[in-house]
Amino acid sequence: MIINKFFKSNQFVFDLFLEGKIASLYTSKVSNALTKKTIHTINSFGITPIKRVFIAKDIPEYLNIKLNNQNTLKARKVNQYKGYLVNLLNYATVEDYLKENLSRRNRKNLFSKQRKLERNHKITNKVYFGNIDKSSFESIFNSFYDLLKKRFQEKKAHNRYLASWESLKTLAYKSILEKDASLHIIFDNGTPITITLNFHRSDVVFSHIQTYDTNYTSYNMGDISMLNHLKWCFENGISIFDLAIGKSDYKDKWCNYEYDFFYHIHYNNKSVISKIIAKIVFWELKILKSLRDRNIIGNLINFDKILYLIKKC
Repeated sequence: MIINKFFKSNQFVFDLFLEGKIASLYTSKVSNALTKKTIHTINSFGITPIKRVFIAKDIPEYLNIKLNNQNTLKARKVNQYKGYLVNLLNYATVEDYLKENLSRRNRKNLFSKQRKLERNHKITNKVYFGNIDKSSFESIFNSFYDLLKKRFQEKKAHNRYLASWESLKTLAYKSILEKDASLHIIFDNGTPITITLNFHRSDVVFSHIQTYDTNYTSYNMGDISMLNHLKWCFENGISIFDLAIGKSDYKDKWCNYEYDFFYHIHYNNKSVISKIIAKIVFWELKILKSLRDRNIIGNLINFDKILYLIKKC
């Protein structure tokens, strides 16, 4: 069932958070329903007239968006994935958030691992936001690539970002200088052991890619990195730290808000063929969602692991 793959589409969440762009099917005004703040965007590309179907993928439920008035166009909406975020609006400090959302046992374990890491290694933390020299950036991004590649080789899974690394690197450097992105790094004696690339829109930080050196697995580096992130969010007036698509024990532990990602299937209401295709795509996506919910797709059938094996052959 791959009918939806044959039609033009875009990934709304990446266009918005990585580049501040939005398809001309929507008005340029986007607001955050959780914080009531506006996310400034530009209408980046026109995709009309639609003769058959256009699919806007991965639209976070907590964003308010509006369709442009186009009489011939209609949209069917279907939810596909769960998203997870940290909502800091009702907390004054990181300590308040930890007390309410992590168990006493988890908090004790977190600080114990952090102390052990700092006792056994020469640990420093750095956030690049608004300023980074080119040579440092190149060195960090080379380490980023190596750590990410190693991590997914160990998982025996395909990672889509590695294939387009150079274009991501170009975007990240420009965005960091413009304060539209940040690099959060934990170093051991000057060597990166945890790296996270985030993108920023208004009071939302969107966690795009993170990885760590698996030699440090025993320290629960993801938890230590998250603690550093939350401290930085409070210091910089960030309300939402969005960890995006995908359920995991890590997100269950740290996130306090769950939401849906929607697909919008745009079609020409004056075309019978367009309406039929839109209906077929709608039901295909409903079936795929059902298979994911039953862990048939993602567990029994894991496309990233299948792609890894295919590319290795």
